[in-house]
Amino acid sequence: MKKLKVFLLIAFSFCMACTSEIKFDKKEEPIPPDNPAISDLIISELATFINTDATAGGKRNGYIELYNGTDKSLDLSNYAIGYQASTDEKTLVEWSFTNSANVLLLTGIVDAEKTYVIASPQADPSVVPSDQLWGTTSTANADASKPLQLSGNSAIALLKKDAAGTYLIADELYKIIDVFGAPNVSRVTSTGSSSSRNNLMWPTAGENDDTRNRTFWRKNTVTEPNSNWELSRGTNALDSEWILSLERKWDYSNIGKFTNI
Repeated sequence: MKKLKVFLLIAFSFCMACTSEIKFDKKEEPIPPDNPAISDLIISELATFINTDATAGGKRNGYIELYNGTDKSLDLSNYAIGYQASTDEKTLVEWSFTNSANVLLLTGIVDAEKTYVIASPQADPSVVPSDQLWGTTSTANADASKPLQLSGNSAIALLKKDAAGTYLIADELYKIIDVFGAPNVSRVTSTGSSSSRNNLMWPTAGENDDTRNRTFWRKNTVTEPNSNWELSRGTNALDSEWILSLERKWDYSNIGKFTNI
């Protein structure tokens, strides 16, 4: 009997310490990746030139790098590159792709997290490894209207096929998805060295003196293409989507891979 009383007392004490509430472990929310995938192809790097690069064989090593930051391969036949130079500061015009010499229809496949580099025929292939050459072989100072004479006032558009697009190229409709520069955004006259090529430029990332001889890298915080150059170039180093090299300090070391800065 004594043992029974002790057992009942222990059982009663245990029950008094219990509650009817049932607790479940809180479900952990998934942690987003540090670098979310980019939604589409972007312009990831390029270099502007009015001067030749004395440290790279005296060449104008102009190029455009595209980056596929998505999680799948992309068919480049759905994309095109447009080139449009401006001739003065204030004349604003809309993009035009009626000159077939200034439009490049892309082909091939670019795998996920890989780049595709389009270089000027003037570029030194040992300095600028490329997937495709495009543009004029002329080195004439006043020839900035032709690809890929990226001389500071040369606008680049990345276009994509779209049934609702507004640009008819080779019987297909396209829309602009990403840009570097824009003919409908005013330029300024550079305060840097004069050039018969042109002295025009777009201030970018707060650089207001000269952007005609630089390497430009897209920040790795960019997650989608941007067709608005005013927003893309920004007003200072913080709000711009671009990082610039020092003037005439071209840096080719990152060609073929997306910037890590």
